[in-house]
Amino acid sequence: MGVSVQAEEKQIAVLIDGELFTAYKFHPDQHLPYLFPVCAIGGVNLTEEFPNLYPHHRSVWLGHGNVNGYDFWSGRETDGRIKHESVLRQESGEREGFLAVRSLWQTPEGHILLTDERLFRFWQDANCRFIDATITLNSQLPEVLLGKTNHALFCVRVRHKLAVISGGQIRNSEGGINEQGTMGQQARWCAFFNTVNDTPIGIALFDHPENLWHPSPWFVRDYGFMSPSPFNWGEQVLKADKPITLRYRIVAFTEEPDLDALWQQFATS
Repeated sequence: MGVSVQAEEKQIAVLIDGELFTAYKFHPDQHLPYLFPVCAIGGVNLTEEFPNLYPHHRSVWLGHGNVNGYDFWSGRETDGRIKHESVLRQESGEREGFLAVRSLWQTPEGHILLTDERLFRFWQDANCRFIDATITLNSQLPEVLLGKTNHALFCVRVRHKLAVISGGQIRNSEGGINEQGTMGQQARWCAFFNTVNDTPIGIALFDHPENLWHPSPWFVRDYGFMSPSPFNWGEQVLKADKPITLRYRIVAFTEEPDLDALWQQFATS
């Protein structure tokens, strides 16, 4: 049956061999678009859509808490909104599927500071499912300041069962363990692990070596959050004639893979 990328009401669902993998959600009432769920082979979901702690977090999403002083993260009425504008590509296939979308970063006053284009690739192998995300940020002003904030950029909020506070574990590519050993540390990848009903489950996020800031310092929390983001420690000017393109890979698994080997494959892709 392959990979099916199909339009539904205010979302685009991705199925692999008839089983839901993920969905890109963009209802106009949302403060930003996001992917939910993210299911490993067999259907077990690995992410959280409306967590009790920090309920504005949304599974897998893109946001920033300080763009020219505006908050495109928290989702309050006085904050900026990342608004889905259009679907640029929607493609199903025997081995892989693709989705490309465009979003507008709009202030409460109605001004567009940024646009972003996201290209997602979806596929699986014998043990893992994958999402490749290529994200291009374009300033709509001569310059936009992506300011210092601990709320940025491409992020994963894992399901409660994977969190360290629920008995899970965080590891990164450099051997760091849990928030204490991974927060603020540069790494090629980071992942959450646990066992549910005697089955190991987990989700990893890879940072591509061509990305600006690579190897990025990571913002990681034991409650279930991870993001390769330098913005807790610095800022970046985005100029209109110099868009920034970033690449990430999400790996969803129920049998622990060799993440170093998978990252090497991603790094050379």
